[in-house]
Amino acid sequence: MPIQIKKISWGAPDNIGCCYTTRIGGYSKNKFGHSNLSYDVGDSRVSVRKNREELKKTLGLIEEPVWMKQIHSSYIRKVTDSKKDLVCDACYTSVSGLACSVLSADCLPILICNSSGTKVGVIHAGWRGLANGIITKFVTRFTKNPEDIICWIGPSISADNYLVREDVYKKLSKISTKIFTKYDNERWKLDLKSAAKMLLKSNGVTKIYTDDMCTYQNSNLYYSYRGENNTGRIASLIWVK
Repeated sequence: MPIQIKKISWGAPDNIGCCYTTRIGGYSKNKFGHSNLSYDVGDSRVSVRKNREELKKTLGLIEEPVWMKQIHSSYIRKVTDSKKDLVCDACYTSVSGLACSVLSADCLPILICNSSGTKVGVIHAGWRGLANGIITKFVTRFTKNPEDIICWIGPSISADNYLVREDVYKKLSKISTKIFTKYDNERWKLDLKSAAKMLLKSNGVTKIYTDDMCTYQNSNLYYSYRGENNTGRIASLIWVK
């Protein structure tokens, strides 16, 4: 079945291609139904390969997208071809037609380009990535002029559905205590999107667009690690046409 592709309305130049997928369509079965795009969650490799091939065909991409093996790190890679087993949580390229992709199921999928449309990149950011400084490191690597960056933050878990304990609170409160709301004696609600936006702005990025859909609340459209634990991943992609 064709994989459902969602277009993104944001401030990117016309020569930038971008989109994200949902769990609708595809070949994965059971708890991975139906368009899981990750090899690292226990799904059939045959199904994932079919899903990736279907996505590439639907988008009309000549080159295979860059697929990261995400480990909640702050590793960033510059890419010039479709390397396999790219262990990192952010990558960027200036090669036309080469799509950078980020997989997610509650964490933040972040797409980035410059205003001239010559460079693109992606960031995978959960609370660990934010604590490890992946956003600051990426902005520094990507450009000397952060005001030139245009950024989109995709579907992710909302604060109302993301409860964390004191260990996470201590690690991220250095960003701001405003990203937390007290829930009970042991837990806080964490707003990942607000945390990312604060970090982007503190690094000079001002053109920030967000999709406010919650992956946890919309399990018919998205995968949610918090909601389902062992589940699939959607993909958000960006490339220079």
